[in-house]
This record gives sequence, structure tokens and C-alpha cells, in this order.
Amino acid sequence: MRKVILPLLVSCVVAYAGGISIEDTKKDPILRGKFLAKHCAWCHDIEKNLLAPPFKVIMERYKNVPDEVLKEQLFNSIKNGSEGKWAKWMKENLRFKMGKPQRNLYMPAQKPFYTDEEIRLIIDWLLTLKKQKNSTSP
Repeated sequence: MRKVILPLLVSCVVAYAGGISIEDTKKDPILRGKFLAKHCAWCHDIEKNLLAPPFKVIMERYKNVPDEVLKEQLFNSIKNGSEGKWAKWMKENLRFKMGKPQRNLYMPAQKPFYTDEEIRLIIDWLLTLKKQKNSTSP
């Protein structure tokens, strides 16, 4: 039974991670950050609005912030959580039943779930989205 369940479990994790294997993440820190950010998918997508701004919208908002400053800001927001930074975005983009925006959403602290190093890997991956966005603009 164990011989069947373990490969099935591994294949589910790989499928959930968008085809990224554990071996791939050991070789490439950016892929490791992307893999770790899959847990963020409950609230964030790369491009679509969910409960929180898409990653590309976040990176667009901070496009003029130098990377070293942005790394520190993102690190603090991810590790310790934040509230109120995206209130305007939520009001404009999140409409639920009755047409009212959800006002009490916030970014919960992720320090119980990620190590500092894992948060830094996620941020390094997020910065690749910033560079992608900037490289396609004139």
C-alpha cells in the first residue's frame, strides 16, 4: 500500500506546483521561491484578482522602488503581515454579494509557516515578475 500512496502523493504535489519537481527546486532558487509561493495561492494569483492583489499588480505598484528597499518591505509584510496597504485596491476590485467591498481583509503574518530564508526565496521569485513587467514596457 505504501508503494502506491507515496508516488501518488509526490505526483499530486508536482501537479499542484505547476510541473515543478522537488529536484528542480533544489537546483534553482527562483523555482524554489515559486514553489513556496504556491501556498500564497489561497489569496494571490499571478494575474487574476482573488482575495488579494495579484502578484503582478503588487510588483507594478512598487516598480519604482529599488530592489533592495522593496526586498525589505516585502520581507516585513510577508513575515509580520500587513493591513490597510491595499484598502483602495480592495474597494475597487473586490465585490461580493450585495455589491459591497470586503473591508476587513488583511495579510496575515506568515512567520509561523515560512523561515526567513524561504521568505527571501519567495521575494526573489517575485522580483522576477517585476523584471518581466518592466522588460515588456516601452
